[in-house]
Amino acid sequence: MTGKSAAYRILSSALLALPLLTGPTFAQSDTSYLHATLKGWAERTWFYLLDRAAVRGGRLGDRGILQRFHPAIDGEHELDLVSSRPELGEEYEWEHRGNGSHYWGGSINHRDLVEGAAFKARVPLGRGWTIYPRYDRETGPPVFRNLVRLGFEKDWGRIFAFSEGSLFATKPDIDLTLGAGIRSRDGELRASLTWLDSFNDAIYQGLVVWYGFADTAIDYEAQEFALRLSAERRIGRVRLETHGAVLLPGRIRAYRQLEPDQGFRQEERFAFGGVLAEWSFSPRVKAGGSFTWVRASTDRTPLAAGRTLDDYRLVERTTRYGLYLLAWPHPRWLVQSWLVREARPEKRTYRNGAAPQVDYEDRSWQSQTVLSYRAPSGFFASASFETDLRDVLRGDGQVPSLEPLGQHNVRVRVELGWRLARRVMLSGGYRMDLDGDPGTGHGRFDGAHGKFAVYW
Repeated sequence: MTGKSAAYRILSSALLALPLLTGPTFAQSDTSYLHATLKGWAERTWFYLLDRAAVRGGRLGDRGILQRFHPAIDGEHELDLVSSRPELGEEYEWEHRGNGSHYWGGSINHRDLVEGAAFKARVPLGRGWTIYPRYDRETGPPVFRNLVRLGFEKDWGRIFAFSEGSLFATKPDIDLTLGAGIRSRDGELRASLTWLDSFNDAIYQGLVVWYGFADTAIDYEAQEFALRLSAERRIGRVRLETHGAVLLPGRIRAYRQLEPDQGFRQEERFAFGGVLAEWSFSPRVKAGGSFTWVRASTDRTPLAAGRTLDDYRLVERTTRYGLYLLAWPHPRWLVQSWLVREARPEKRTYRNGAAPQVDYEDRSWQSQTVLSYRAPSGFFASASFETDLRDVLRGDGQVPSLEPLGQHNVRVRVELGWRLARRVMLSGGYRMDLDGDPGTGHGRFDGAHGKFAVYW
């Protein structure tokens, strides 16, 4: 990471503690949130489709759908996400609460934070109807997201149906979703179909946008739809989750309105899947494993007067598998530990030789082990050991980054906080470098972070 002033960052961590979060309250008689989940991962992955305009290069950028590599990403970016995002139990509690707001943010250099925030609520309207607004924000080198969604649900007991819309200032980006599901005390199954960029052709091809407002227009020559499925089920001591989505074949034509032969055609493919299995040894000890897979491909060809650089095929893939352990050995002590193996291959093939080919892959071992002291209410503290041991297998230097990506990053994180029952949680953290970051000039100091959560 770049150099930071220790005094400045210590002050920053104190200020961040004003709007911070902590995870679930583990009162002596309640272990209901001593679990892990893939719901947060599935939602973040789904946003690659639902909010493609949030990436720094925009909807038509050439960095692909997954946006894993960016010129502003340094070698500690992945570890900074591990340190800043909610812990296992914290994320499970957020995903299984109906009403709340939370925030997390972590320093990545002198100037910038990587951060996320969300708000959600479920408001009954009567006769089985519920309205649920949701807001999701995320900022970092590859993304700047401000996503507002509004949904309605109709419940007939165990069976329910829902509709949802994403709301954007750029009207062609609005998406519409219809879905249905079944739920019981032991789990839930839901499926949905999303019409991506629902009003794009009606606006660009029907109403026609003046070129002064939009130099480039998009024409869906084959409209894009996405199917999504999720399920959660408890069977005795076992809890299972599965999540997945697939983009049905589609094709766009992006062109300059004053010169329609300038631009490109693009076919996109996207799919993801994940499964988690958790075993309850007792109400105080849970262990499990997970596997996730994401694949995206972009096939771009230039129009008659298009650029030669717009003649390529890009394939991105991320695979993760790992194990975790959650234990509450004492009413005031909590242990959370996970280990994940990750692989990130990327291949870009230029059909006309306009630029060098890319055949890149890195792999890493990521881990986090957290020991927390948590009273039923009031003060809490934790210390964690975190790693991102990343090696580049091939194609070193072929994808953009601020620093070499093949680094072994290790740190200790200390966090202090306060909570009021199970409704308000605040915390702030300090990170200590253990791998000897070169040229930073701040000794062991490796950044700060903060979180908050409010539930009602």
